[in-house]
Amino acid sequence: MRVHVIPTFDNKFLIDSHYGVVIHRNFKPLYADDNYAQFFGHKSGDEMLALDSLLYLIAPHQRTNAIQTYNAIMSGHDKPGINTYRNIDNEGNEFVVLTVDHVVDWQGEPAMQTTVVDLSNHVDTLKKLQASEKRYRELVDGSIQGILVHHNFKPLFCNQAYARTLGFNDEKALIASGSIMPLFDPTFHEAAHNDNQLLLSGKESAIKTEAKCYRADGTVVWLGLLSRPVTWNGERVVQMTTMDITKQHRLREQLEHRANYDGLTELVNRRTMSELLERQCSYHQTHSLPLCCVLIDIDDFKSINDQHGHHTGDEVLKLFAATCRNNIRQTDIIGRWGGEEFVLLLPDTNIEQAEHIAQRLGKDIAKLIIRTGSSQFGFTISMGVAALTGQSDSVTQLLTRADQALYQAKHNGKNQAIIAKE
Repeated sequence: MRVHVIPTFDNKFLIDSHYGVVIHRNFKPLYADDNYAQFFGHKSGDEMLALDSLLYLIAPHQRTNAIQTYNAIMSGHDKPGINTYRNIDNEGNEFVVLTVDHVVDWQGEPAMQTTVVDLSNHVDTLKKLQASEKRYRELVDGSIQGILVHHNFKPLFCNQAYARTLGFNDEKALIASGSIMPLFDPTFHEAAHNDNQLLLSGKESAIKTEAKCYRADGTVVWLGLLSRPVTWNGERVVQMTTMDITKQHRLREQLEHRANYDGLTELVNRRTMSELLERQCSYHQTHSLPLCCVLIDIDDFKSINDQHGHHTGDEVLKLFAATCRNNIRQTDIIGRWGGEEFVLLLPDTNIEQAEHIAQRLGKDIAKLIIRTGSSQFGFTISMGVAALTGQSDSVTQLLTRADQALYQAKHNGKNQAIIAKE
């Protein structure tokens, strides 16, 4: 009689490892196939029949459990099932087996048929994997870089560095949040979803970017992100490696601000204003939209410096700039053109509206008072207003007309706005 069984379990995992079959009664072998014998270093199943008991093939600390299991099944108290044991071959080497028990009839009496599957390779692989995972966890947790694995922004894993960067006490607290999207500023949500799809679809193998995020307490943190697709439990997901670049980002903002803004008035400087003028002119010409600019000069500014000193002159410039910022529209742009001269850019504004804005600004400036010790004084501005005239018009031509109108305002007595002739 030779029995061959490949057991299939409820989870539909099919054991295809090397297996053998033995039939015994009270652990006295009645039948063993050659595969079973070879597990223990024997050539054939017939050699196994000479053994007094199969218990000696089981590791000592598991023999009592094996006896109890056998008695419970043979008495009908328990149903046959699946177990794992450490077995010992004829050279004393231990190996792990999975056993599947059945009660069978052997020569008219019940006996135990056991199908044995050698799991040694599986166990060794699992141990190596667990050791590898442990080393990976130690490496990841010891990293100064934040590491997060997510599936459509649902966190699956993160290390301590990532959790702490986002203001969480530990990894579990972050993973329990359910989604990392609330940690990203809303202005980055669309880009984040697009990048996620590119990675999961395989169109991109890695994406490097920066994002404004919020810690658990609501404070801002800027992250440098490197995202890659990885396989996690058989599913394609995204791994993000992150660095806190908040200090670098703030430094860069400061440098960009210094490069683009006038240090005294905090208005955009001439270089930036020139770029904005070119860009706005091109856009408004392409879309046939009105655009005006106002060239502004502080009246008698040299006399202010001569009479009250350059420090007071600086205060005049700063007060003028602050008043302009508070009185122009959000879409308007004002910049320092040089010295006491400024350019006010008015998008989507016709010449009549521009003149009205200029006149109103002139009246607001004229109401200002500068106090120096026991004395005080006011100041005024003169303005030249010009409009973009057509597709062939240039920034140079626009500014030239505004400058000519400003000269006319000065010539006419100052403290006024003059519209340029087309």
